[in-house]
Amino acid sequence: MEKCERIRRMKQCIVEKLDLRLILDEYSFLIINEIAQTSNVSIDYIFLTTIIALCHWTMGASLKGAQAYNTPLILFGILCGGSGSKKSASIRIVKEACEAVEALDGTPVKKSSINASVNMESLCCELEQQPNLLQLWDELSVFFGIFGSTRVDRTAYDRGLMCEFYSPTGIVRRQLVSRHNVMIKPRLNIIAAGHPKRTIECLTGIALKSQDQKDQNDDGLFNRFLIAVAYKHRPNREIIEPNKKIPKLGHLFYLTKKLHRNTEEYIYNDEAKKFIKNVIYDYDILSSEKSNEDDFLASCYQKSMERVERLSLVLHILKICSRRLFNMLGNIESFGILDDKFKIICTEQELNEDDHLIDYDTCFRASLLTKFYLNQIKILAGYDPITDHILLNKKYSMDVPENEVMHIKKYIENHPSDRLLLSSLPANLKRKISKDQYLLILRQMEEEGKGKIEETNNTTGPKAIVFTKKKKIEHAPNTSSSTTHQQTNQIILIPSEQTDEPSSTNQSSSS
Repeated sequence: MEKCERIRRMKQCIVEKLDLRLILDEYSFLIINEIAQTSNVSIDYIFLTTIIALCHWTMGASLKGAQAYNTPLILFGILCGGSGSKKSASIRIVKEACEAVEALDGTPVKKSSINASVNMESLCCELEQQPNLLQLWDELSVFFGIFGSTRVDRTAYDRGLMCEFYSPTGIVRRQLVSRHNVMIKPRLNIIAAGHPKRTIECLTGIALKSQDQKDQNDDGLFNRFLIAVAYKHRPNREIIEPNKKIPKLGHLFYLTKKLHRNTEEYIYNDEAKKFIKNVIYDYDILSSEKSNEDDFLASCYQKSMERVERLSLVLHILKICSRRLFNMLGNIESFGILDDKFKIICTEQELNEDDHLIDYDTCFRASLLTKFYLNQIKILAGYDPITDHILLNKKYSMDVPENEVMHIKKYIENHPSDRLLLSSLPANLKRKISKDQYLLILRQMEEEGKGKIEETNNTTGPKAIVFTKKKKIEHAPNTSSSTTHQQTNQIILIPSEQTDEPSSTNQSSSS
């Protein structure tokens, strides 16, 4: 996939942004927003990493939901952005907070629940000994190394196990000839930072080397991931000092851990349960409608049925813990580093009966959040989030008449030059078609195997987009005359700054 198409999808994801003040209660938003402002990191990155780490510190909590089985509080997530978007910063902030929680409880480093297993065998051995683990990956590519790292033919098996870790039963087994792992109620939460190209590839399978690798994406593993997309925003010239009256992530995680010293089970109140059942039914209908047409969309809707319940639970727990932290201000002058005084106060905290009830308001917010994350996945995979049409095919069929498309394709195929550059097409063909529409036709020809869209390699000046036709098998012509003829017929393409390239601010963030 060319760079301009990736940028278009990223831009559309940014446009679809959802105001977190519509999702979070006032106390939770204060905590998340304060961290984002003082660290100058995207609030969407901070929010996603926070809720996934919070799932980890609930220590195996579950939801007796609207479906026939208990829903475990497990989330997988990807922070998607270009270089300089500070994906790593949000990972580091959460990691430091988790390490502070373990340090306050005196957990030895070797027994830490923050895991970085290099392959599936190591991960299963860790989950066998310690069922509650959190993986924080600074690079999505490193996370991919888990699958089939010991033997390539086990890649599909390893991916299948990861799918099972997302929705585990009481016992998960991994059986090989030489080893047998039995994991009792494993709880694995994952967050990874990935570049747009790699993130889109893991959803669509495009640009993977072999057909086997492309087919492996049919398991829907990455449809289970929540994806937060952000560009690097303009940094603040002045450093914003932390407000000591607002709790930090370390305080939030530690209180969550102490409130869940026992395995807790949450339920909906009657109004919330009725609402969630309707939301799940709607997603189930959409999934069944797409099941015979588009496996990717059918899988996305199916995953949303579970996701809405998990997000309801994590938003509920975030609200409870945030409110309790602010209520501590009568006993704590300020929220500094984690100390013994804060530890004693948290140890005395317990969940009451009302805390286990999830209300309608939380479920409604979770439904908005579920729809938002679903739309992000659709856009990154190349779909229109409203109509569910593949954007490229939609433009081929609706914006340009079929006879015009065929005429343009024939012109390109019969053109004497092996390389056609986009800016010449409108002038030569004299059609009332925009350059973007010509680019879409070139993409269709690329999918049909008739050539490849590339960028010129010039080091100075704006780059251009060139379509290199696939060479036909024929008798080799005279080399010198052919070279001269090709240079005569070469055309200059549209500069990339006139296409879907971002502004200078966004361009620097994605480089």
